[in-house]
Amino acid sequence: MSSRIDVLVKKLDEEWIELIQMAREMGITIEEIREFLASESKK
Repeated sequence: MSSRIDVLVKKLDEEWIELIQMAREMGITIEEIREFLASESKK
């Protein structure tokens, strides 16, 4: 069972990395990404 979870976590990690890389290519700073994630988690 843990191997299925490990695969899922790895896939999610890869997706997050890709999203952050895309944001950086668009000129969005790491701080802006952090602020966005923090504001969205409060909703």
